[in-house]
Amino acid sequence: MVTDHDQRQIVADIFRRALATGGGQSVNERDLRRMNAHPGSMERIYDGLRHLYDNVHRVPAFVIPAVEGRTDRASVLDQSMTWGSILPAVWSFMLAARARGLGTVWTTAQGPLERELAKALGVPYSEVMLAAFIPLAYTIGTDFKPARRIPREEVLHWNRW
Repeated sequence: MVTDHDQRQIVADIFRRALATGGGQSVNERDLRRMNAHPGSMERIYDGLRHLYDNVHRVPAFVIPAVEGRTDRASVLDQSMTWGSILPAVWSFMLAARARGLGTVWTTAQGPLERELAKALGVPYSEVMLAAFIPLAYTIGTDFKPARRIPREEVLHWNRW
């Protein structure tokens, strides 16, 4: 967890520059359709991201979960075992934070500049993978509600694809 003011400013700068890289894989036509299934949903996501970008320097704490070992060229089995160990732990943390009036969001913004972030935090990059970048702060409201989703039949396959 990063709470020191000066260190948070360094991490916030890396976050902003990492977002600007536009890293990540392009989405396919089916993903685009799903992303835009509910009018306005992507705009709300982008509004939230813009707000975080503009205010990340004000976030009081960053949680940056890490995994010993790297999956850069690992098999699907090794990758799934690694991510299967960190995701439930972080998700539990995020739910516990929300129950206490704290807001979080799982981002992968650190990805494009992970090596630089690891160096800034003193993390041995060749031995440890920074799995996510999670801002942690008190929320300005508690009117959370489920996001609108596409019908589960479009993403859930039963017995066969």
